[in-house]
Amino acid sequence: MSGEFRKYLDKVSAWAVRAQAAGWLNERDLERLGAVETASSGELFADKERRPLIVGFFGGTGVGKSSLLNRLARHPVAAAGVRRPTSTRATIYVHRSQTLKGFPAGSPIAETHVEYHDVDSRRDVAWLDMPDIDSVEAGNRRLVLAWLPYVDWLVYVVSPERYRDEIGWHLLEARHRKHHWLFVVNRWDEAVDVQLSDFAADLREAGFDDPLVLRTSCSGQAEDDFDQLEGLVNAAIRDHGLKELQRIGMLARLEELADAGEDLRRRFGADGDWDALRRQFEEQAAERLDSLEERLGTELEFVAQKYPPRPAIWRADPVAPALPGQDLSAAIDSSYATALIDDIAMDMVVIADEKGVCGGPCRTAVQAALAGAGESTLAQVSSGLAEAVKTPGGTVGRHMGRSMELVSYVLPALTGGWVAWNVVERYRRGLAGEDGFLGIDFAVHSLLMIGLSWLVPFLLSRLFRPSLRDAARRGIRTGLGRAAKSIRKSLTGALDELSSGRRELLDAYPAGQRLQDRP
Repeated sequence: MSGEFRKYLDKVSAWAVRAQAAGWLNERDLERLGAVETASSGELFADKERRPLIVGFFGGTGVGKSSLLNRLARHPVAAAGVRRPTSTRATIYVHRSQTLKGFPAGSPIAETHVEYHDVDSRRDVAWLDMPDIDSVEAGNRRLVLAWLPYVDWLVYVVSPERYRDEIGWHLLEARHRKHHWLFVVNRWDEAVDVQLSDFAADLREAGFDDPLVLRTSCSGQAEDDFDQLEGLVNAAIRDHGLKELQRIGMLARLEELADAGEDLRRRFGADGDWDALRRQFEEQAAERLDSLEERLGTELEFVAQKYPPRPAIWRADPVAPALPGQDLSAAIDSSYATALIDDIAMDMVVIADEKGVCGGPCRTAVQAALAGAGESTLAQVSSGLAEAVKTPGGTVGRHMGRSMELVSYVLPALTGGWVAWNVVERYRRGLAGEDGFLGIDFAVHSLLMIGLSWLVPFLLSRLFRPSLRDAARRGIRTGLGRAAKSIRKSLTGALDELSSGRRELLDAYPAGQRLQDRP
């Protein structure tokens, strides 16, 4: 089972490395996964199936751990006293028939002292005497913590005056689900009954549902629960066996791994939060782009002012001016545009943090989508401006202007022709006595008709003349609109790709069979 757990942990670790490469996780996240314990007591013995139960004793200075260990072992396997060897090192007491494979090189437990005994009734138990947990030596605490993953049963030994030791209590709270525990108030002859109930209440508050607290007195001066303690150890070997005890530790590790994996997947955000994040970001990005479009439109107005306006109707067409250059970079406050585009990327990160989603890949995706957005905007504006001034005015306006200009020539000619025809015809008829000659009224009206037939289309052609300045404004707005649309499209594509990658990683999280479901 330990081997299967390691394989599953390796799969989760490989997934986490992949997620880190995609930016969803960081080194601290992987450290949390690396903190999941993999060591087991079976690794210390050549025969994993027949190895002994490792019972570890830990507690503060002077609580009587070694004296209690000797009493349980029914043999002086541990040196008692405040100057005992285990004050600064760990000692494991095993039956001579058990073969130790060796301690992990480089680990603090590598220097553990091994003492062999010949008590056959204790063949299936290995007693571990650890340094005092409250030692001022930091190395002692590191040694205790390094040994804990290999311990099947932990016997927490306290004394009447030191059952609420702060350092030991922190360890209890951190590991209360990783071991089978026994709690012993040693030196009971020095205690009062209320201390037992107080200790049990503190344990329940620390997360132990039904803690068993036993009383021992190695001095033999008080009635205690030593027989019950010894019976529990024997029953654990006889009734439960090593596999069941290993299973308890392995389930705790599986739960620790599941909690670590859940924390890692939480960095991706819940699906509902992710969808809300997208909607909120797209709305906020649209507002930012509208602001950018308005700001750049205002700054580019002075470019449009360089183009001539529509001339007055009664004035002749001016000489065609030289059009302004198309390099617009000097006309735009690029720092503002760059800062605003950076703000769009920061918006994504801020919203992601609000939703509990890792902002790293969000920032990367948005920045990639916005890469070159400033240059693209200038190019779109330049293109729109060039197209607009090349064909100024609307299509209808241009056709109307050209039509009226043509009419201003054709209509007066037709009117003049009609007047000439009437003059010749009335003159012929006057000579023949058929009608009178034309008078001054006809001449005046004819001149008025010819003048109006020219003036009206002439004025209309002038009225429809396009304004290069208006055309420049329209081209600038068109270019800005295209640029904003292009940026929105890039952002949408980046978010789609990001969403797809997120879902792919979440779906790729390795699913392992729950160990508690196995026989």
